[in-house]
Amino acid sequence: MLKTLSEAKMKHNKRKQVEIWAIGGGKGGTGKTFVLSQLANCLASKGKHVILVDTDFGGANLHTFFGIKRNPVSIMNFFDKKVPLENLVLETPIENLSIIPGNSASVSPANINHAQKSKLFRHIKQLDADYVLLDLGGGTSIDTIDAFLLADRLIVVAVPEVTAIENLFQFIKSVFFRKLKQLFAKHGLKDKARNVWLNREKYEINGIVDLLDYLKNESRDLDNILSDKLSDFTVYIILNKVRNVREVQEGFSVKSVCIKYIGVNARYSGYIEYDYQFWRHLSLIQCSPGVTVSYSIKSDVMKIVDNIISGDQMRIDSLKNV
Repeated sequence: MLKTLSEAKMKHNKRKQVEIWAIGGGKGGTGKTFVLSQLANCLASKGKHVILVDTDFGGANLHTFFGIKRNPVSIMNFFDKKVPLENLVLETPIENLSIIPGNSASVSPANINHAQKSKLFRHIKQLDADYVLLDLGGGTSIDTIDAFLLADRLIVVAVPEVTAIENLFQFIKSVFFRKLKQLFAKHGLKDKARNVWLNREKYEINGIVDLLDYLKNESRDLDNILSDKLSDFTVYIILNKVRNVREVQEGFSVKSVCIKYIGVNARYSGYIEYDYQFWRHLSLIQCSPGVTVSYSIKSDVMKIVDNIISGDQMRIDSLKNV
C-alpha cells in the first residue's frame, strides 16, 4: 500500500535549502519523463533525498515509471482540497526517492490561475529534500516556462532529429525571452528595451545578442544589472536515444547555436544511447516497480548527473570513445 511520507514518518532531518532541477524541451516524444526518472534514480543512489513533482497537468504519467497505477493523492489535491504539498509526497520502491504524482483527469491547465501557480512554486521551494525534480509538459506555454524558470538547474532534452532540435531551440529561446522580460520589468528596463528593439534597424541590432550588448554599453549600471542577473542563467543539454557519433555531435551544434544566436550559456551535459530492447518493451517496464534499464543507460545517466552537478560538459575529444 502506498503511503505518504507524513504517514511513513520521514526518516531524515531538515536539510539545507532544496536544489530544484527542471526537465523541459520542445514538444512531447523526446523521452523527458524517462530521462527525469533516471536522473532521479541516479541522485537517489548517491544517498540524496529526491522528490519528483509531476507538473504536467495535461498528461501526467511520471508515476507509471515507478509502478504506481492508482494514486491515492495527486498534486491536484493541493489546488482542489488545499492539502499541504508535503502531505502529497508518496514513497516509491526506490530508496530515497519520493514523488508527488499528477492527475491529468482532474483538471485542465487553464483551471490553474496565477495566484495558485505562485503558491505552488513557493511550496515546492519549501519541500524537505536535497533535490526536487520537476517533470514539465511539452510546449512553450507560460505556465510551463515559469515552472522551468523556477529551477536552479535548467535541463533540456531532445532526440537527435531535425524537428526535435528545432523545437528545442525554440523552447530555449522562449525561456530566455521570458527571463529577459521579467528582468526588464523588475529593473525598470522594459520601456527602454522595447524602444530599442522597435527601432533595431536604426541601432543596427540584428538579434537578442545585439540588443543585450547595446543595453550593456548604454551605461555601467545597465551592464552590471544584466551581467549579474544573467550570470547564472545556464541551460544543460541532454540528447536522448542517440545511435551513433554523428548524432552525438548534434549536442555540440545545439550548444553553439544557443550561445551564438541567443546569448545563452549552454552546456552539453551528455547523451543517452538508444536501447532498442528497452524502448520496445517500455509499456511493460512501466508496470513494474521501477524502470529496469541497461548498464549502458545507467552509465550514461551517471556521467550526465556528475556533469550537471560539477558544471562540466561533453568535450569533442571524448567522441573517440563512443
